[in-house]
Amino acid sequence: NHRNAERSWFARRMFSGQISNEEYAMYLRQQYECYEALENKFDSLGPDSLYPFPDSRIKRAKNIYTDLSELCDTPESLSVFESTKSYTNYILNECPDSLLYAHVYVRYLGDLKGGQMIASRVPGSGEYYKFESPDELEIAIRKSLRDDDDFVDECKKCFDSAIMLFEDLRSCFEAEVSVNK
Repeated sequence: NHRNAERSWFARRMFSGQISNEEYAMYLRQQYECYEALENKFDSLGPDSLYPFPDSRIKRAKNIYTDLSELCDTPESLSVFESTKSYTNYILNECPDSLLYAHVYVRYLGDLKGGQMIASRVPGSGEYYKFESPDELEIAIRKSLRDDDDFVDECKKCFDSAIMLFEDLRSCFEAEVSVNK
């Protein structure tokens, strides 16, 4: 699933450095919604949640919004895709609390590792990918991993959501290109 996400049209655009401001802003809008839902869910669980740090060093929603605001005057005017709505609904209402950490593993570790490779290739200042103590955060995330089928299945759900988002982004921008021809 990780390879499928990496090989998607949108991920290749980000890694190539040829992504437009508009494409990246739309991506950030979706990411903001996803991270906001995940972080709000963890905050609602209280200080004993499975977040690797009780402080905000790992949280991304605020940083993503900063980047989004840099690229778009009215971030709220950007559409939220059905795949994003489905993911946020799942996180807020359906995902068992005991499996939320799988989403931390996939998303935040991806930002700590792969995000560092794309940070200089995307528009804007890239606050999304800037972490305080990244090595310490990575160790903390890895320390709390589970090696059971439920956890692995939940990680797959997170990757599947990312793949659906990338497909929605592709459809959005390919449709726009065909209209402009």
